[in-house]
Amino acid sequence: MNNSEAKPYDLTEIKAMCDDNTAFLEKLVAVFVGTINTELVVVKEGAAAGNWEVVGKAAHKIKPSLIHFGITSLKDVILGLEHHQNSDPVHLKSLVARLEEVMNDVLVNLKVEFPGAV
Repeated sequence: MNNSEAKPYDLTEIKAMCDDNTAFLEKLVAVFVGTINTELVVVKEGAAAGNWEVVGKAAHKIKPSLIHFGITSLKDVILGLEHHQNSDPVHLKSLVARLEEVMNDVLVNLKVEFPGAV
């Protein structure tokens, strides 16, 4: 990623919560990364098994973190996975793939920006 490309997240809210405390910011990033990594495994395994209830619960669990980290591009994806009833499994799998794609980009960028936290 070069400097002209926008990051897939906006840390304005998180940085405001940290009040210029870099150590606390890095701790929040580390917790976020751990939570996302854990829940992405749950989402992928649930999707592979066709267990959309599990996927929906995992999506609901990570939604607040995505909001706090300004990952707005996944709003519709998360809502689609949370409210999975009567949805086409092919469509749901495409939402899971999009979630995974964006979150991988987020995690790569966070690792570059906060190498000590990730």
